[in-house]
Amino acid sequence: MTGSLTTRELALALGVSESSIKRWADDGTIEAARTLGGHRRIPLAEAVRFVRETRAPLARPELLGLPDLAAAGDQPVEPGDAAERLLASLRAGAAAEARGIVQALFVAGQPVAAIVDGPLQRAMTKIGEEWRHDAAGIAREHRATDIAIQSLNQLRALLAPPLDALVAAGGAPSGDPYILPSLAAATVLAAEGMRAENLGPDLPIPALRGAIAALRPALVWISVSRAVQPDRLPGEIAALAQSVRRDGVSVVVGGRALSPRLLPSLANLHVGGSMAELAAFARGLVAAARR
Repeated sequence: MTGSLTTRELALALGVSESSIKRWADDGTIEAARTLGGHRRIPLAEAVRFVRETRAPLARPELLGLPDLAAAGDQPVEPGDAAERLLASLRAGAAAEARGIVQALFVAGQPVAAIVDGPLQRAMTKIGEEWRHDAAGIAREHRATDIAIQSLNQLRALLAPPLDALVAAGGAPSGDPYILPSLAAATVLAAEGMRAENLGPDLPIPALRGAIAALRPALVWISVSRAVQPDRLPGEIAALAQSVRRDGVSVVVGGRALSPRLLPSLANLHVGGSMAELAAFARGLVAAARR
């Protein structure tokens, strides 16, 4: 999937006339650039924004990088029943259907944070509990995790922050092997207009310090799903936050294995209980940078 669309491609995707796309581009309804030859080009992220904000029906969603939307079925995906539908798809290993459900929520305008905090988290939590009662549950959970990762990566590919976007960087600490929470954080931050550098699981704090020096982020996230050294980790996080405070870097920590009471009170150290809270914090940073 290329990073931009011709007016004809977007017209085919929406099932409208090319003249309508040109008119919307010319009146500013859709932001478009011009090539040296004078042809209009619409960034993919802008096309997706238009679809999400106008709830425009899609005739050919694959042209917008949404190839699995049709696999979700003809029945509209409603937020209220999305978790159960997603759970059924993940249990069955129906990857295209599961990805399509996530895409349908996204196209309908649901915030990425709401998709992660709601249907995705609820479905994955139930899948994760099943291995306690079913020997096949571990394999099912691993398969579901892979599908969830695919779903988030597809969304992330549709989110193109501006070149001058604030940078965010983060991952999970040493001994934490969980890939999905940090990827979810990166996707949420990208949806809020930040350039999110996901450094992945099992990331030692010294390695994170090096990445901060190289990337110069405005926000650092640390996802704690498994704390190997629960008494030592809060001190390492606090020391990291103190070391970057003078540079104006905010550190946001969250996760099911986090013990907030062990963290000191620092002006640039924040504890988040959900992806919605992370998104709100990021929006504040982005808004402040634009002033």
